[in-house]
Amino acid sequence: MAHAPRSRSGPPALPSGHVRRGALEAVLDRGAHRDLVLLSAPPGFGKTSLLASWIGDDRGRATAWVCLEPEDRDPRRLWSAVLEAVTGLTAVPSTSRLHRLVVSRSTVAPEFLAELAEALAALPEPVRLVLDDVAHLTDPLSRQGLAMLLRDAGPQLRLVLAGRRDPPLPLPRLRMDERVTELRAEQLQFSPEESAALLAACGLDLTAAQVAVLHERTGGWVAGLRLAALSLRDHPDPDRFLAEFSGDERPVADYLVDEVLAGLAEPQREVLRRISVAARVPAGLAPRLAGRDDAPELLDALVRDTGLVAGSGAPGDAYRLPELLRSHLVADLGRRGPARVAELDAVAAAWWSEQGAPVEALRHAERAGDLGLLADLVGRWGPWLAGRGEHDALARALAAAKGLDDARLAVAATHVHLARGEDVRAALRRARRARAGLGADTVAFRAATERIVGRRLRVTSAALPADPATAAHARIGRGAAALLADDAPRARTELGAGLALAHRLGLDVLAHRGRCLLAAALWLAGDVARSREAADTALAEPGADAAGGAPWTAIARAVAVHGVLLRADPALALALPASTVEPLPVVRFAERSARAGASFDLGERTAGLLELQAARAEVGDALVPGALAATTALLEHRAAVVLGHPSAAGAVAAWLAARRPASPALALMRGWSAAAAGDRAAAREAVAPLLARRPRPTPEALDVEAWLLESGVRLARDDRPGARTAARHAVDLAEPIDARRPFAHAEAGVRALLVDELATGAPRAGFVTRALAAGAGSPAGIALSSREHDVLARLPSLESLDEIAGDLDVSINTIKTHVRALYGKLGVTTRRDAVLVAHEQGLLG
Repeated sequence: MAHAPRSRSGPPALPSGHVRRGALEAVLDRGAHRDLVLLSAPPGFGKTSLLASWIGDDRGRATAWVCLEPEDRDPRRLWSAVLEAVTGLTAVPSTSRLHRLVVSRSTVAPEFLAELAEALAALPEPVRLVLDDVAHLTDPLSRQGLAMLLRDAGPQLRLVLAGRRDPPLPLPRLRMDERVTELRAEQLQFSPEESAALLAACGLDLTAAQVAVLHERTGGWVAGLRLAALSLRDHPDPDRFLAEFSGDERPVADYLVDEVLAGLAEPQREVLRRISVAARVPAGLAPRLAGRDDAPELLDALVRDTGLVAGSGAPGDAYRLPELLRSHLVADLGRRGPARVAELDAVAAAWWSEQGAPVEALRHAERAGDLGLLADLVGRWGPWLAGRGEHDALARALAAAKGLDDARLAVAATHVHLARGEDVRAALRRARRARAGLGADTVAFRAATERIVGRRLRVTSAALPADPATAAHARIGRGAAALLADDAPRARTELGAGLALAHRLGLDVLAHRGRCLLAAALWLAGDVARSREAADTALAEPGADAAGGAPWTAIARAVAVHGVLLRADPALALALPASTVEPLPVVRFAERSARAGASFDLGERTAGLLELQAARAEVGDALVPGALAATTALLEHRAAVVLGHPSAAGAVAAWLAARRPASPALALMRGWSAAAAGDRAAAREAVAPLLARRPRPTPEALDVEAWLLESGVRLARDDRPGARTAARHAVDLAEPIDARRPFAHAEAGVRALLVDELATGAPRAGFVTRALAAGAGSPAGIALSSREHDVLARLPSLESLDEIAGDLDVSINTIKTHVRALYGKLGVTTRRDAVLVAHEQGLLG
C-alpha cells in the first residue's frame, strides 16, 4: 500500500488570531446529517480554518481528515491516505473490514472502491470524512470513487469536501434531494464585525472608519485582511496605507499570482485583465471588453470551475471579481500598455451609455480621462441626471473635466450648485458665454434651467426637445416663466404636463420642483382644493427641505399657509414650519403675509396689521402676481378697517390699484370701507359688479366675501329674506373650496341668519356648522353641566321645548330652567343667538 504521511491525516492548527464564526458553524451543524457538506470558494476564504474550528474535539474519534496535495492526482495515494485516516478513528472497531482492505500498488480497481463503500456502510456508527483541497482530484478513478462513496456508503458516511472549485459530483440532483449543505464565497467572506474582530486579533488598533475602509477594499476576503494586517502592523501612517491599499501591494500581489491565478491559462488571465476595468460586467459588456464573442461562456466556466468570478451574467446579474483581485489585474493591465486601461474604460463608458446607465458611463469616462467623451455624456444625460438628483455623479464628471469651456458642462454645473443650495448666477453666465457644446438640446436645457430658477421670464411656444428628460425640464421651465408672467392658466397647463413627464421618467427632483410650482399655479388660478393637495404632497416628499429642494418647497409652504388660513385655522398656519432657506422675495412676501393674517385672526390684531404692512414694504417693486397681490391686499385692508384705520385701508387699496388697476378686489375694498363708514348704499353699489358677474374661483374667495357683504347690507335694510338668500349664496360658493375664514369675519347678524340652516337639515348644514365654528375660542371659560350640554345640542334643531323635554324624559319646566341657565352663561336672550355663540365658543361642533 502507498504510504500516506501522518501530517496529512488531520486538520492544520488554527491560525493565530482565529475568529470563531458561530453563524457559519451553526449552518454546518444543521446540515451535518446530510450526505455531503461542500465548501467551495477561491483561495484565502478560510475554508480550512472554518472546518477545523467546527470539527473541534471530534477529530480522531469519528472524523477523518485528509489534506490533499498535488501528488494525490494518483488515485493510489488518495485512497491509501483515506484508508489510513478512517482506520485510525476510534469509532471504527478492530473487527471492521476496513482494517483488511489494501490499495493495490499497480492500480485502483472498481472492486476496491465497491468494497470500501460496503465496509463504510457496515460501520456501527456514522463517521465523517473531510477531504481538504479537492481541486487536486483530477484522475477519473478518484472522481469515480467519490461518486461511489456518496452513492453506496449510506448514512454511515458523511462526506465533507473543501476546495477552490466544485468537485465532479451531481450537485444539482443532490440539491434537489436535499442531500447537500453548501457554503460559498459570498457566505464565507467576513462580515464587517468579523473583519473588525480579525484585525483586532492581529494586534491592530484601528478606528471604526479605518476598519470599514479595509473591509470594503478586501470585500471581507480573509487572506486579504491578513495580508493587509501584516503590512499595517509597522506602517507609520495607517490612513495613507488604507488610501493606497490595493491588489498591487507586494504581499497581496504575490499571493494572488502564486495561489489564485497560477492555475489559469493565459487566455483566461487576459480576459480577466480586460474585464477588470469594470466593477460589474454584465453579459453584454463582457465581449466588448474582452474582445471575443465567447467571453460570457469563458466567464461562466470560471464561475463554475474556480469561484474567482461571481455572478452568472444572467439578466439583472453581472460578473464580478473580488476587489483586491480586480485592482491587481487593472495594475497588471496598465503595465502591459499604459493606454489599454483608458481604452477599455472608454469602451465601457460607451456601452453603459447605450444601456441607459449614465452614472456608470460617467465613472468610466472619468477614469479614461477623455474630456470630449465626458462632455458628450454630460450633454446627453445631464437633464436626466439632474432631474433624478444624481448630482454627485455630475459633480465628479465636472471635476474631471475642469477647465473645459463647454456649455453642456456649465449648465450641468448650475444644477450641481442648485442641489447644494449655492448661487447659480456665475454658472449661468458661463453657460451663456460658452461657444462649444451648443446643440439644440443643450440650448433648450439651458433655457429651461434659467426659467426654473427665475432668470428668464419670456414664455416660448417653440417645439419641445426630442429628448424626453430635456422636454420635461422645458415644460416645467415654461410653467415657471408663465407663473412669473402672471399667466396662471398656461402655467397650470405646462407644469401639469411637465410633472406627468417627470414622473414617468423617474425624475424625482424635477418632479418636486414642478409640483411646488404647480401648487402655486393652481392657487393663483383659484383652484384652491387642488393647490392644497399639491402643496401638502410636495411638503411630504423626501428631501423637501434639503438644499436642492428647499427654494421650491418654500413656494409650496406659502401656498399651504394661505390654504390653512382660508380654512380659518390660524393656529395651524402659524405652526407650519418656516422656510429653511431665504426664498425669492415674492415667495417670502406670500408666506409672511399669510402668517401675519393668522396672527391677526388669533387676536394679535395690531401686530398682524403692522406685519402685513412691513411685508408689503419689503417686497418693494418686485413682480407680484395679480391674485397674490389681491389676496395680501385684502388681508391688510380688512385688518385696517376692523381696527378703524381708514387711512391705512386707503393706502393698501392705492398700492393694489397702482399694480392692478382692474383688480376686482378693489371693488370689495370700497364696499368694506363704505360699510365701515355706515354708508350701506355705497357699499352695495361698490360690490354690485361682483354680484352681477358669473362667480369665478379665486384664492381669496372674493365672491364669497362679496355675497356676505351683500347679506349684511340687506339685513341692515330689514330685508331678511334677501339677506338669507345672499348668505346662502356665500355658503354655496365657499363650500367647494372649504373657505371658512370669510364667515369668521362676517357680521354677527349674518352669522345668526345661518343658524337657521342648521335646523333645516339642508345639504349645506354641514359646512355651515364648520363655518360658524370658524375662529371659535376655547370653551374653557364657560362651564356647562352634562344636562345643559344635552339641551344645547338640541337647540339648533326645529324641535320645540316640549319635544326636547320628551326626548330627554324630563318635564317642560326642567327644560325651561336649563334654557334660562344656558342663556345666562352665553350672554344671549334668543335661541338663535344661543346657537351662534355656542358655535363661536366651540361648544357645538
